[in-house]
This record gives sequence, structure tokens and C-alpha cells, in this order.
Amino acid sequence: MRLIRLIRQEIPQNLRSLAIMTALSALSTSMLLWVVDLAAKDAAKGQMSVRLLVLFAITITLFGVTHNYVLVTASQDVEGLIHRLRVRLFDAVRRADLVTVERVGRAALHGALTQDTQTLARTLPMLVIGGQQATMLIFLALYLAWLSPLACVMAFGFAGFSVALRFSRMAALGPQMRAAMGAEMAVFDGLTDLLRGFKEVRMSVRRADGVVADAARASDSARRVNTAMKALWGQEFALLQALFYVLVGLMVFVVPLFTTKYYEVVVPATMAALFIVGPVGTLAHVTPLVTQTEFALANIESMAALLSTAAGDAPDENARALDRPPSRIALRDAVFSYTDAAGNPVFSVGPLSAEFHAGEITFVTGGNGSGKSTMLRLLTGLMPIKGGALLADGEPVEPERMQSYRDQISAIFSDYHLSRRLYGVADPDPARARALLERLEMQDKASVQDGAFSTVALSTGQRKRLALVVAQMEDKPVIVLDEWAADQDPHFRRVFYEELLPEMKAKGKIVICVTHDDRWFGMADRVYHMNEGRIEVGRIGPEPGGAA
Repeated sequence: MRLIRLIRQEIPQNLRSLAIMTALSALSTSMLLWVVDLAAKDAAKGQMSVRLLVLFAITITLFGVTHNYVLVTASQDVEGLIHRLRVRLFDAVRRADLVTVERVGRAALHGALTQDTQTLARTLPMLVIGGQQATMLIFLALYLAWLSPLACVMAFGFAGFSVALRFSRMAALGPQMRAAMGAEMAVFDGLTDLLRGFKEVRMSVRRADGVVADAARASDSARRVNTAMKALWGQEFALLQALFYVLVGLMVFVVPLFTTKYYEVVVPATMAALFIVGPVGTLAHVTPLVTQTEFALANIESMAALLSTAAGDAPDENARALDRPPSRIALRDAVFSYTDAAGNPVFSVGPLSAEFHAGEITFVTGGNGSGKSTMLRLLTGLMPIKGGALLADGEPVEPERMQSYRDQISAIFSDYHLSRRLYGVADPDPARARALLERLEMQDKASVQDGAFSTVALSTGQRKRLALVVAQMEDKPVIVLDEWAADQDPHFRRVFYEELLPEMKAKGKIVICVTHDDRWFGMADRVYHMNEGRIEVGRIGPEPGGAA
């Protein structure tokens, strides 16, 4: 069982103390029943025992202390466990290649990191309480057996039958639970379309109607699946409650038929049976939580395994470092194919052969879907080359050096995500940041304070200028700019091509720029034109009459 294995692996240090305190808590509950029974007999005679009153107070105190310890410790352990699971998933995502992350999908990763871990956070403390209640049942069984062995056998036999029936019927809900999880994922996808495409939604009634209709259909599907599942839960719970009342009836009407001495203990035995109802009811409530937890753990484990397998199939990318920062990087007969779920190629690039030199500006051009972005992903080591080679200074970049190679590159992709914090820059120099912000005409829009931008709530073009600030503060030997100028105004587009790129070139950087701005093609030392996944034409050396 995944749950038991996880608990043993993640919180072994507190298992013994939790078990002891759980047993003491359960024992104190059973002692309360015994003390109340004795006190009731004294009260029936018009007497009150101070000894029993003191014992009652001690037992109540013991229950409060032990129960509090179990709940607090279990909550702390559970939150620590969830934290470690999340961190492992974060690390697995970081180590996976881009193809795997895109194949898994944002919704699935988001679900594993939030919804599934929250399921664990809600259910694991309840499972601890369930364990406590199960322990209490053991002591109640001993007490009831002392009163009447026959009543004990009948009561716990019937209770065991009820719980077993509950388990078997709840296990049949597995397909519904999986369907509910899938339906919730579809709702998340619909919400993502609505929020990320909000501007487009607002621009068209027809588009808005379509997006909202799809999201509503997904929500309605989730409603129907969840309603059906919870209706089954309700039916099972109602059945169990009815069986509990049958249990009390057994103690009063059936057990006396088989023994003549039962009348002496019928009241405490019936009280014990009533005490059984609570723990058994808790266990019945916990039963579907066990199933939910198993599904959540299975989803988390499968996600982690998928990410880890993708990373584990390749050698450790941090094992070795490059001998020196590269002055020349290249693709040699590189090929790559995107595949569908069945593994069939749907789009291929290559073979690609291209070189990029220090102190040179290289433009990569081509129409939409020509393979430019894929070429950049291969060149930057984000996706594994399926054939050919990635070279640094004429030597193949082995998988063991891949992370060291990537660390030499600053990249601003077309879908670049800008974080407020300058994660890639160690101890950002405020003076250097101010100078760069002024150079990029952003000094009135943002500043760098305590290693973070004051704001990133800016236009797309302005955010890309801040991204260029980060790239220049990283000061790496290679800089990749994927259609960076596309979101700039005419003035700053000219500044980019005629001032910023030459400045980077003068610093000896390998400058790689994806662009459609043919007006400035003459600025490039090399130009590679992509078409249908191949380099169709290229130019090496300044264009006649160009400015490079």
C-alpha cells in the first residue's frame, strides 16, 4: 500500500511515539467508559465516589494530553512530508528535458503539485485519527469481552462485517474517482484558456461564448461525476448508520436469547456498543479518504517517475564542466522529431549544420513553423538532439557537460517568463542595474531593489527590455534573442539593431538573433534562413554594402 510505504519512509522518527500516544489516548477513552459505568452504579444507589471522580479527572487529562499530541505531531509530520514531496517534484521538473515537460502538460503538473498534495494534507490527519479510533476499538473489544464474550463476538463480528462491506463497496468507486480527477483537470484547462486568453475573449462575443461554453461543459461534467460519486458515498454512509442501530438492537434483543446472565451487564454492554459506533463511524468516513489518498499518491508518484525517468535515462548533466567559455558553438547534421502519443513523427527538423562565432552577430530567419524555435532549443541544449552533434569550440558537448554548456548562454525566448527576482544574477549591482535600465530607457518604469525588479506589470516590449537587463547582468559569452525586437516600437527597434547588437558584438559575445526585420539583415555577419525544418539558404560574411 503506497500510503503505508510513504509513512514509513518519510516520518519514521515519530512513528513509535505516535503509536504509544495513540494507544494511551485510546486506552483513556476505554477507561472513561469503565469509570462512567462504575459511577452510574454508585449514583443508582444514591452514592458518589470521590475516588472515581479523581480517576475520571485523571483519565480526561490523559486523553486531552495524548489526543493533542497525536493531532499536533501528525499535522507537523504531514506538512513536512508534503513539503518534501513538493520539493522533489520541483527538482524533478527542473531536471527534466523540455520535451517531457511539454508532453506531461501544465495542468497535470499543477494538479500534482497543488490538488493532489492538498488531498494528502486534508486526509492524512484524518487517517491518523482513524488509527487512533481503531486502537480504541481494540480496548473496547477487551472491555466488552470481559463483560460478555458472546456480546463481544456478536458486536465486533457485526461491526467488522459492516466495515468490510463499506470497504468493498467503496473500492468499486475507483473508476468514478479517476473520472472525477480527469474532470477537474478539464475544468482547470478551461479556466486557463479563459484567463490566459482574456484579451482575446473580450474582443469577440463568439470567441467568449465558445471558451465559456467549453469551460461550462467541463464544469458540468465535473458536477455530474462528483454528484454521482458523492451520492454513492451518501448511500454507503446511510447504510452504515442503519447497521449501527441494528448493532444496538442486537445487544438489547438478540444477545439475551443466548445467555441467562447477560441481564447483569446489559447496560454497560449496550453502552460499550454505543461507544463502538463512534470509532466504527470514523473508520467508515476514513475509508474513502484512504482511496482518495492512494489515487493522489499514485498520481504524484507517476508524475515524479515520468519526470525522473526522462532525466534518469540520460547521464548526469552536471557531472563535468566545460574546459573554458566557448568562442564558437555549432550544430552539425543535427536532427530532431516531434512525435505523437504513439511515437510517430509529426514534425522534423534537420539535418541542421550552422556555426556561431564570438564577436559575430548571426541572424536566423524564416516563416512561422519553419523550425527556428526548435533550432534554438537544440542549440541551447533544451532538447536532446536525436542525430548529429552539438559542438562547442569544435568538440561535441557530451551529456555530462550539458548543464555547464547551458550555463554559458543567456536566452530570451519569444515566450520568455520574466520573474521579479533576478534569479540568474548573484548579488546584483544596483549601479550596474541603473545604468542598464537607463540604456534601455526603462529608468522611469522600473528599478532594481534588493535583487528584484520593483515591478514587472509592464507591456510585453517593456518586459523584454527588463529581460535584456537580466541577460546583460548575467554577462554570459552567448546571448540568444528570439524575435526580441518584434514587440518594440520603431525607435527602440532601431536602437536594438544599430546600437545594442553592435555593443554585444564588440564585447566578443556570440550573438544569435531570430528576426523577420529584413531592413537590418545587413547588420549580421551570418544569416541562416529556415524553411520546413531545414536551413535553406545562408550567408557567411558581411552583406555587400551592409553595416556589419
